[in-house]
Amino acid sequence: MFAKLVFLHGVGDGDPRGQWLTDLNHGLESAGYKGLARSETIAPRYSDLLSTDGVRASVPARTYKPSNEDDRRRKYEFQQANAARLIGTDPDIGRFGFDDLPAVVLGPGQEAVITAGILQLHQVRRYIENENLRGAILRRVLEHLPASGEIVLVGHSLGSVVAVDLLDHLPVGVTVKRFITIGSPAGSSFIHENSERLLKKFPYGIVGDWSNLYGRADIVTAGRGLGSTFPAAADHPIAVGPRHAAKAYFEHPSVAILIGEALQGSLGTDLAVRSVALEVIGSVPEQTALFALAFAHHVRRRIKDKAVAGRYELALQTVQLEMAESLRLLLANEGRPLSGAVRSLSNGAPPTLIRAWSIDEVVEVLVLCALSNLVQPYDVSTGDAPMDALRDMATELHIQPESGDRIRQAITEVKGCLGGSTGVPWSRILIGVGGVALLAAGPLGVALAAPATAYGAAAVTGALAAFGPGGMIGGLAMLSGLTSAGAAVAAGAATVTAANASVDELVADVVIRVSSARARQLLDVTPDAGAWYYLVGAETDVAAELNRLTPLSDPKSPRIADLERKREILRRLLTFMLDHGLQPAELLPAEQEPAEAGAFE
Repeated sequence: MFAKLVFLHGVGDGDPRGQWLTDLNHGLESAGYKGLARSETIAPRYSDLLSTDGVRASVPARTYKPSNEDDRRRKYEFQQANAARLIGTDPDIGRFGFDDLPAVVLGPGQEAVITAGILQLHQVRRYIENENLRGAILRRVLEHLPASGEIVLVGHSLGSVVAVDLLDHLPVGVTVKRFITIGSPAGSSFIHENSERLLKKFPYGIVGDWSNLYGRADIVTAGRGLGSTFPAAADHPIAVGPRHAAKAYFEHPSVAILIGEALQGSLGTDLAVRSVALEVIGSVPEQTALFALAFAHHVRRRIKDKAVAGRYELALQTVQLEMAESLRLLLANEGRPLSGAVRSLSNGAPPTLIRAWSIDEVVEVLVLCALSNLVQPYDVSTGDAPMDALRDMATELHIQPESGDRIRQAITEVKGCLGGSTGVPWSRILIGVGGVALLAAGPLGVALAAPATAYGAAAVTGALAAFGPGGMIGGLAMLSGLTSAGAAVAAGAATVTAANASVDELVADVVIRVSSARARQLLDVTPDAGAWYYLVGAETDVAAELNRLTPLSDPKSPRIADLERKREILRRLLTFMLDHGLQPAELLPAEQEPAEAGAFE
């Protein structure tokens, strides 16, 4: 049984001719969806109640029963992220909006519009302040709803306030597949001043997601969203100019897509499966992202606490969908095809690795995965699961499972050399939230920056080098943006050096580099001399800054203390590399030969 569209109108005469449906169908068809028949919609009219004095009716009883709300909210947030991904960000929003004005200036102006009866917005105030009117309108709407099944609930202007109020009064068998508010004033302070309750607890168990779309120059919305008042709402400013009518919103592609996808499903334009003969091995960003996501699924399976594993799984599904969208945009802009493996990421299952990785290629990528928060921006404490997953991932890669053990040993040794009573908060830096969550974006950010011709270690080091003189340190400030579709690169991040990076960034940088070098040694594969020179350069940079600042700075300067901590980090790791013979071959001590007799005579 398909979901029905329920539309709650705004102020005025209630649109008796149903022009709203004509406008909506125009928007749906422009977005590639089919128009709706009137029989597929429900549009209760209550304008007569708004203009009648002496209406008496009690507010219906609440029907929503909270239960396991934490679990329900986690699932809700996953669906919410999917809805946001459908429409992205409107690039035509424009510079001016009422949100540019402080609330102390805008609030009285908005209230004056309502008090004066302009656009009949005084009806909103009457609905809020008159409990009997609220009860009558809610009961009128409920009379038109089915006793069970799914609905897509859309409320415009006053109708959005009614819709919000309706959510915890729905028939017990009714669920809201998608909730959409357009041109809503429900975030304004006057809405809540005289109301003791207006959806104080959101019914996460019966609402799939809630998108609030508003125009920044729409005076009724005050150019502001609902998120600060209703945490369950996801705000999306769209380009409708100063218009407020439902027509302006329904004809906007973001509104049409949200409604069309909820009622008719995906258009499927990116789901066509090519023949096996035409399948191609994916690009470097695809392959690195698939690798990291596959590793994350192994982490999920290794988390011992079921509740934690459930939260991690939902976070992973969200990140996986976001990465699929990022890859689609990236590769479409570059005119490159997507592999079938990336197309299948939307099903939430572990991705299939469609190329072979050699042990020489895989070391840095495995270290990066084990030391990263793979579900950023979510923080989930995974304990030892990332380290345990190293062996599982090695098995999936068809290399010796013991290779994962060697990489784990390398990481453990490097972390161990940074222990001790140095005053550096190692536990916070190295353990932190979400296991050893060192990187802000981890391999998924690195994947999108990877050079087009390099895999494995070359892809990781090449991508990080591409961030500029700061190497990985310079790039960390940019990584989190790279994992979001269309995100802008942070200006100036490439100029960051070891001296002015944070301690956390420095530790993330050098631990990954030294762990990778040590793992290569333990695995007896091609050594990496670059880590040594990188650390020497970083130590020189920090020492030079200390020499420059110390003469004129206070003895207890926080900046001096920060630089001294960084120097200690680098010196410990350089000592570790010397002790394990990880310096370049030309720096290894040569065996001294005995001097020839008479050589100095």
